[in-house]
Amino acid sequence: MTRRLQITSAYCFLLLLSGCSSPEPHYYVLADSAAAAPRTAFVETDVSVGVGPVDLPEYLDLPQIVTRSGRNELQLAEFDRWAGPLKDNVTQVLAENLRTQLPGNRVAIYPWKRAAGIDYQVTANIIRFDRSVDGDSVLDAHWVILDGEGKQLAAYDAHYAEPPAGSGYRATVAAMNRTLERFGNDVAGAIGAIRKGR
Repeated sequence: MTRRLQITSAYCFLLLLSGCSSPEPHYYVLADSAAAAPRTAFVETDVSVGVGPVDLPEYLDLPQIVTRSGRNELQLAEFDRWAGPLKDNVTQVLAENLRTQLPGNRVAIYPWKRAAGIDYQVTANIIRFDRSVDGDSVLDAHWVILDGEGKQLAAYDAHYAEPPAGSGYRATVAAMNRTLERFGNDVAGAIGAIRKGR
């Protein structure tokens, strides 16, 4: 065997070893807080709420879970990823949380059919939804409540931070779920307050 062939064989063997030793990626989804106690924000139970559009910055709507390591620096978790588009997952979980918080009322996800007859529409611009370098999950959002005709009824800026209950990305995702639960609670409470004030 020539020296060149030996070197080539050794290189291929090293590549094979490195491929075998690469960790398998872990995939996560956000989930609604099914255990949360429903609120009694409404007296009637025939109110229709539309959720969306919900917007996220493109740098957050990535397969990898994002950690903000500095004011202008992000880290991407190569082997800890979202199982689907984060924007869609956030919208779905917010809607499910509202269904829990507003039992008996209808909740639709944007875009909905015109015949759905939406009474209130919730739009949200998610400014930040990531993991801070100290491990906290942070959600910053500007959100608006509109009536069925598109007239703005209220607007809010919200900040939520949840520490993880453990180490690793599983605890991070659970903390992100809790920020979304708090967001849903505030949305339900705001709609209820508007309803009662009419």
